[in-house]
Amino acid sequence: MKLISFAFILVLFSSIAAAAVAPGPGEIFNWVAYPEVGNPELINPAGFNFVSNLRLRIGMAASDSAFEGLDRLSIAFPGAGFSGWWNDDCDMRRFTLSSGTHLFDQIASIGVGYTWFDPTVNGNQWSGKNFFTLGLIIRPVEWFSFGMVRQGGVDLPGGDDVEAVYRAGFAVRPFGNRLTLVTDFETEREFDDSKFSGGVEFRFLDGLTIRAEAGSNHLSLGLEAGFGTTSFACGATTDEHYSYSASRGDFTFSSEPGPNLLTPSGRFVRFEIEDMNELQQRPFLSGILPCYTETALLLDRIASDKSVSGVIVDIQGPVGSLAQAEEIRALLSRIVRSGKKVYVFLENGSNSEYYVASCASRIWMHPSGRVSFLGISSKAFFLRDFLDRIGIYPDLVHIGEYKSASDMLTRSDMSDAQKRATTSLLESLQAELIAGVANGRGLEPAQLRRIMDTGPYTAERAVAYGMVDGISFQDEIERLTRDDFGSDFTTVSLEEYASSIPEYNVWGQDSHIAVVVAAGYIMRGYSESSFPFGRTMGSESICDALRNAASRPGVKVIVLRIDSPGGDALASDDMHHAVERIRENIPVIVSMGGVAASGGYYMACGADRIFADRMTITGSIGIVSGKFSCGELLDSLGINVEEVLTGSMASMSSIFRPYTDAERGRIFDLMEDGYNRFVETVASGRGMTFEEVDSIAQGRVWSGIDGVEIGIVDEIGGVVDAVHYAAEMTGMDPDEDLNVRIYPIPSFPGSIEIPGFGITSGILDLFNPEQILYLMQPIFID
Repeated sequence: MKLISFAFILVLFSSIAAAAVAPGPGEIFNWVAYPEVGNPELINPAGFNFVSNLRLRIGMAASDSAFEGLDRLSIAFPGAGFSGWWNDDCDMRRFTLSSGTHLFDQIASIGVGYTWFDPTVNGNQWSGKNFFTLGLIIRPVEWFSFGMVRQGGVDLPGGDDVEAVYRAGFAVRPFGNRLTLVTDFETEREFDDSKFSGGVEFRFLDGLTIRAEAGSNHLSLGLEAGFGTTSFACGATTDEHYSYSASRGDFTFSSEPGPNLLTPSGRFVRFEIEDMNELQQRPFLSGILPCYTETALLLDRIASDKSVSGVIVDIQGPVGSLAQAEEIRALLSRIVRSGKKVYVFLENGSNSEYYVASCASRIWMHPSGRVSFLGISSKAFFLRDFLDRIGIYPDLVHIGEYKSASDMLTRSDMSDAQKRATTSLLESLQAELIAGVANGRGLEPAQLRRIMDTGPYTAERAVAYGMVDGISFQDEIERLTRDDFGSDFTTVSLEEYASSIPEYNVWGQDSHIAVVVAAGYIMRGYSESSFPFGRTMGSESICDALRNAASRPGVKVIVLRIDSPGGDALASDDMHHAVERIRENIPVIVSMGGVAASGGYYMACGADRIFADRMTITGSIGIVSGKFSCGELLDSLGINVEEVLTGSMASMSSIFRPYTDAERGRIFDLMEDGYNRFVETVASGRGMTFEEVDSIAQGRVWSGIDGVEIGIVDEIGGVVDAVHYAAEMTGMDPDEDLNVRIYPIPSFPGSIEIPGFGITSGILDLFNPEQILYLMQPIFID
């Protein structure tokens, strides 16, 4: 590719052919380093690589006396475009087909255009003629652009040939894309007729742009007004005597919105809380659904968007994990603090749903709904007696006093250590719920505890106790909102709001923050959907996604969003290693979701900074391993198993008998080595001693707020706070130029997903205790 590129540039400057200003539509602002301002196929075909969406343009010509009519139609999309021009007065039609490609990690772009004149026209010397246009653009940084163009020549009848034209120029943006300064140089092959010009583009309002240019033989002035997906540009130019020469105008229709001069005001965004899935989803025969991070970033944007007056939140089901509920509530609170309104329709309100709703300006509840803000409880069940009854012995070993995941299989009741850890965790979570609701509803914590102890509440009782503000059906919410807001407004869904966000022209490598989402039970290999785990986190998929993000041009920081209770130790170590390697070149910021424990914390502990919500569940630095022995079950069924060994440890993993004392001792030694490695890894990543980590490890789980106090978490905050921190590291303004991209997680090659069932070739291993423990986790919090 590099050889082709250099050869192209060589041809660009050493071509001998003649070419020129051919008949056809002229551009008022013919800036070779900034061709997106007009039609790239007419200015510099390399500019097609900077066209970000489908664009249809209709051009027209005018004189000082009258509108002369439509004379041009063009279509452009990323990488290519086509245009046609016609002039009925001289019976002439001209067509141009152009394309371009990026070079050197999108720092440079080359393009080629082919122009031909309608060969069916008789009596015109240009009939059937054609020429090529070669272009180059180099944009090494976001404030500088350099462009060159060679427009090929044409041999005309009678020896009246037209020579080639060479043009070069540069453009700079000293204060961002509000102001662009350009200069161009044009000459023929023999430098007989050289021309210089300079221009300026000034965007003094979103959607309103003024352009001006002055040259040795002309002056030009233009204006462009943008209205989202539609814009109109017009301009006029003078002749060499600086007398009015001609005018042009263009209507442009784009598939994605741009700046809007008539920014809508008084909008309300309707936010229907549904599935807060951490990963992007693609339902059968449907497009990609946004992930939780995308939803959170949209809510964050609404707080500073002057076109939005408020949000209507529709809560008709679960709001995700407690940590997700905490961040959603925090984002809605930011919207309220920005001076906007937040109204909530609540169908039923359990702990997390009512906690989210409590920050609203007003809460309306379904007449048949109820508030069940009763506090948090934990449930654990134990299978040892059942396993004994059917003849299966859970021969499991754990390292860490609080590593209680195996207790559900090895015990008949809850251990004292598990009771202490669970009680401490629940008290921490409950404290946040009470503080949030008490603050949102103006209640004293003691008063709220009394209310909780006498619940649940019907809608009428909830109004009487000040827990909600009114009762209504869902279809009455907008009317009630208008009455309370005091004026009319338009309502858009969150998806419609997202599609209305304008795109801005960016130079250079498009600096951005990469977000990689790692969610699910940790396994080796590739991520997939398998029964009965649902979506699993494959170590190879996550490592590939991290390396892909780190290698992409423009990525300044990676935010790694983790939502996982753990899983395979080797896979967790691989992902931790990938994070450490990437940190050598690019900072990695971790945002913890609902849970980032055990292997989920292992992969996080090496990051530059760790964010967690107060109600995130993390820690669990410990190890569980072992096997199930089914010998008694087989004996009861009359099945005899005999083994032939080649060594004393050859059948150590056999499921037909328990470990021997020697085997169990060897297993414990291996696990102790693994535990020590886990603790040492955390100590190294967190800047702590082995003893400090060991004292708060032992398999114990912690809330996010407790994690900050003991040093395994740096800062309280959700994924939006992690992104804002990353933006500050790169010099981005979170309120102005925040640029975030979600990087997809590659799935297992050839995996087959059955939409609606979540089944692939993955299968549950009934004799793998790690998989069983994942499916039957001993702590259920609600």
